[in-house]
Amino acid sequence: MKKKNIHYAWFILLGVILIRGFAGGGLNTTSGLFLPPVSQELDVGIGTLSIYFSITSIVMVFWLPFAGTLINRYDIRVMAVAGAVLQTLSFMAFGLLNQVYGWYILSIPYAMGATILVSLLGPILINRWFTKNAGLMMGIQMAFVGLFGAVLQPAASNIIFRQGWRTAYFLMGGAAFLVVILTSLILLRNKPEDKHLSPLGADIRPSKQGKAGSGEATETVETVEIPEKTAIYSISFVLLLLFMISITGIGVFSQHIPNYGSLLGYTPSQTGKALALASVGSAIGSIAIGIISDRIGSLKTCYGMIGIGFLSIFGFLFSGNGFGIFGLSAFLHGLVSSSIMVLAPILTLKFYGRTDYEKIFAKLSMGAPISSIVLIPAYGFIFDLTESYQTVLAAMLCLLVIALLSITLGWKNRCTQAGCTLWKK
Repeated sequence: MKKKNIHYAWFILLGVILIRGFAGGGLNTTSGLFLPPVSQELDVGIGTLSIYFSITSIVMVFWLPFAGTLINRYDIRVMAVAGAVLQTLSFMAFGLLNQVYGWYILSIPYAMGATILVSLLGPILINRWFTKNAGLMMGIQMAFVGLFGAVLQPAASNIIFRQGWRTAYFLMGGAAFLVVILTSLILLRNKPEDKHLSPLGADIRPSKQGKAGSGEATETVETVEIPEKTAIYSISFVLLLLFMISITGIGVFSQHIPNYGSLLGYTPSQTGKALALASVGSAIGSIAIGIISDRIGSLKTCYGMIGIGFLSIFGFLFSGNGFGIFGLSAFLHGLVSSSIMVLAPILTLKFYGRTDYEKIFAKLSMGAPISSIVLIPAYGFIFDLTESYQTVLAAMLCLLVIALLSITLGWKNRCTQAGCTLWKK
């Protein structure tokens, strides 16, 4: 019997996990740990220093479409190396700074690199190399981002405590630089054709069309290939972008969970446990959403996540009755938060196909930073004015209703080979 070789797509998945693990789970998730020691040494407020996070999100909004076009044009290894230079070296350079405006300036190249390595590289490569169980693969790589963060966050904290924040910037950034560069050159390949292969699962015939009206047939059988210029002027694109903004608006509440817990009278230890439960929910949700989407379809999965979102928010409303409710609500919130990065690439593929996937997905990905820029501070201002999170939670319920309507109408108006419903001629 002829020995069956391991498909190279699995090495691509390993490469994506390593790159996103160190760039996202390593650098992005540890950035907040540096705020207290840096602000104390430079004698500036944490709010003043954290403005660079907002600048990062703004840069991502404008850079995403260009980055998607560049990834579509150039070899992925070239783009990954460029992303490493921009993000990791900027992160290391933070350790050399003595003035807060330096963070504002370096946040620009940092955001450009993070857009490539964290936002786009994983979904694009998985779309190119996997045609079966792509949702599961999206979920696996997102779960590993969380696991890397769980390991690297305490490591970064330990370095900051023992050797100072400047050394921590150098060591964390340097480690990420080496891993991303070596992984890009050794493991990554642009497309299966580079290895004279077909995408994994390309030889498997698609499932037959189900019963009429079941809602499953159009998702499993219909294959569309919609060009970018047609897609971005379609009603479905606007509705899908609105869905992304709304769901992200739910996810960003995680930044306020500690403060909300304190307001309810829970101790720092208890709010820390709630955040840990949210992280566990995010890790489980990343894989579960991928599996469920592959099994029952992305539309039904969206409905399921929206339903869990309602349960989470109602739980937060009654969390003053006991920590168990608060912890469970945080866990459910983590499940919903994980859907953002897993469902977005899957829905893009279902709506518009593979032809201009990189360009369209990059533009749809703008929904996440737009929501972060607007809603994270908005939630804070609402709390400052009302000294309560009741209005914020009510606003989140409205966002879930918007998400439900937008994904339903977007699915009904999605592009087909016959054409798109356009909002602009």
